[in-house]
Amino acid sequence: MTFSKNHRILITLVVTALALTHILWDHFNGGIPTHYLLHDKNLPGIPNWLGALALPFFTWFLLYRIAKRVNSSDSKENLKLVVLRFLAALIVSIIIAFCFTFTIDIIDYIMLIIFALAFIFPLYKSEFLLGWVLGSAFTFGAAIPMGFGSLFALVCFVFYLIGRFIKKLLGIKV
Repeated sequence: MTFSKNHRILITLVVTALALTHILWDHFNGGIPTHYLLHDKNLPGIPNWLGALALPFFTWFLLYRIAKRVNSSDSKENLKLVVLRFLAALIVSIIIAFCFTFTIDIIDYIMLIIFALAFIFPLYKSEFLLGWVLGSAFTFGAAIPMGFGSLFALVCFVFYLIGRFIKKLLGIKV
């Protein structure tokens, strides 16, 4: 199954509608919140409306990358695998946002597990990043998950390369 431009348009429109609805709800229920870097009010703040403007473009870009990879003739990946990866990242980011909101102290352990898995699985792929951002955007706004998620994907990419190098050194088929 291919991932068409119509799919990308539809998903981007849904994300845009959800982001704008969230901003409108915030506006009429106490004001649009500002999220501060490292949760410190002395550091620069990022208002939710800024992330809501950037989120549709970010979504479109990641969906373009996913479609390009899935639709390529030599791709070993199918759309079902991409959706499963997206859902896994979405669920994990929702769990982390829930734990952050209710101050449940297991986020560090979850992050350690993710870093360990990054040596084995390609957690840097666009579908993981999109799931991460969309799952945590309600709690943290969109801008902070986009920035942190992008850096996180870069670290996962480096870890995956290290993992592949170690497998080759040990003679394990990559």
